Amino acid sequence: MASRKGTDGLFRSPAPLTAMDRTTSEARHIIDEQTARRQELTAKLRAERMARDAGANGRAPATKAPET
Repeated sequence: MASRKGTDGLFRSPAPLTAMDRTTSEARHIIDEQTARRQELTAKLRAERMARDAGANGRAPATKAPET
């Protein structure tokens, strides 16, 4: 394996994260989690609705109760 001693000092070290960078990163992480959860729920509900509608094709459509 090649020695890495020759690369020391070749690249600058990354700048430390500012408070705004950390906040932005956390906000994006939370938003991504919420989006994933919402997509999973949407997929689940869509599958349940499709299954319900597929089963309802053999039956007469349900009538709505009269509004009072």
